[in-house]
Amino acid sequence: MPIHDPCALLNRLLQEPNETGWLEFKVNNKDPREIGEYVSSLANSAMLAGRDRAFLVFGVEDRSKERVGTELRLQKLKQGNEDFTNWLSRMIEPRVLIEVLDFSCDGLAYSVIAIEPSYERPVKFSGVEFIRIGENKKKLAEFPEHERALWIATGRRRFETAVAASNVTTEDVFALLDPDPMFDLTGEPRPKNQEEVTRKMADRGVVLDNLEGRFDITNLGAIMLARDVTAFPSIAGKAVRIVKYTGRDKSRSDFEQEGKKGYAVGFTSMMKFLMERLPKDERYIDGVRRMVPHFPETAIREVIANALIHQDFMATGVGPVVEIYDNRIEVSNPGNSLISTDRILDERRSRNEKLAATMRSFGLCEERGGGLDKTLIEIEAEHLPAPDFISSENSMRVVLFAPKGFNQMSKAEKMRACFFHCILRWLTHDYMSNATLRERFSLPAEEYQAVSAIIAESIKLGRIAPADPDQGRRNARYVPYWAV
Repeated sequence: MPIHDPCALLNRLLQEPNETGWLEFKVNNKDPREIGEYVSSLANSAMLAGRDRAFLVFGVEDRSKERVGTELRLQKLKQGNEDFTNWLSRMIEPRVLIEVLDFSCDGLAYSVIAIEPSYERPVKFSGVEFIRIGENKKKLAEFPEHERALWIATGRRRFETAVAASNVTTEDVFALLDPDPMFDLTGEPRPKNQEEVTRKMADRGVVLDNLEGRFDITNLGAIMLARDVTAFPSIAGKAVRIVKYTGRDKSRSDFEQEGKKGYAVGFTSMMKFLMERLPKDERYIDGVRRMVPHFPETAIREVIANALIHQDFMATGVGPVVEIYDNRIEVSNPGNSLISTDRILDERRSRNEKLAATMRSFGLCEERGGGLDKTLIEIEAEHLPAPDFISSENSMRVVLFAPKGFNQMSKAEKMRACFFHCILRWLTHDYMSNATLRERFSLPAEEYQAVSAIIAESIKLGRIAPADPDQGRRNARYVPYWAV
């Protein structure tokens, strides 16, 4: 985030009531090593404070905050025979974005160093980590509680908090972003003036006050509220692409549509567009003939929302894709699954926590971790084949299958249905049995032996296990293999 108006920035920083962990005022400190230690301490303290930048300002007395100017010219400063800026960048580890600027305001000279915290780990200068404790700069190793907190904080910095567009005006914010979903989808009353709407956007992490009288739009704000995602290079390829094929393979496509709007702005219309184009069957419901899609809308919505939330935004040039075939729908996203597909219903882990929380707060997906559970419940209620979860090195794919009777299912499909049915029962603190699996397949009691064969094969292959090793065959109960 480059500094565009240093005088406006100085005026804004002087409004802070005191120096803080992310803000330090100096007058004429020309010791490069001392400055380097302050850069480390400010970067680390900014991380703990949740700030996107820290500032070391020269030309202001720290206690009185009186503007006195400085004799220091950072861009001309040397350390030995090396330019100070190059030397400082070399001495700081890991590499962080540091901007060094000399400027004048109202006839007085000032210098400023703006530092972005690290996404990886605490920032070191010359191999040592520093931190601000009160008004003093200290070695981080002397304060283990702060060190632990800092490691946790760096682990939480994510793509969502990075800046997608910097130094934009209030008018630009509303030209680039549509704030309506913040209120339409949550039921929160919309404020009557732009200033209050902007404050609400800042509260959600959609925009940041850049302290220069303007705003920075975060990747979170862009991916959720963009009127056109192509206006933001960091997310330009992350809109959902929908492709419909004629038949069961990719040999001939019917149409291809790529979205342009942010997820919150375009999700509802995308789902309507998609559901209208899914394969359908004619059914009589309450005596009325209706065309019913092969796939439950809730299941599709949760699978797509899951793909959006868990995608790897650092994978460039690829985004979520929905592919429609005559007999299935496939939803894929860049980035492999962070957990084993065998544990995808019961374990919780997300690449993009802020995006997930925002999607949930907007009502675009289920509560934390419940989306795929809901998908499986809907699929079982419709007696559809179980979905397939396929994680490769660089992508994750979920396949939903069109209706298929028990006798039409392959052995692998029956085994997969058995496994996920067993997990769903276990998640409700219950057990799978022959009777529950027959119900899942919509089979009558006389098909007991067919279901018993599936259970026996699943045990043999280590997919499920008896809930009690000593149980008899009558009223036998089963759990997933990893629950034993």
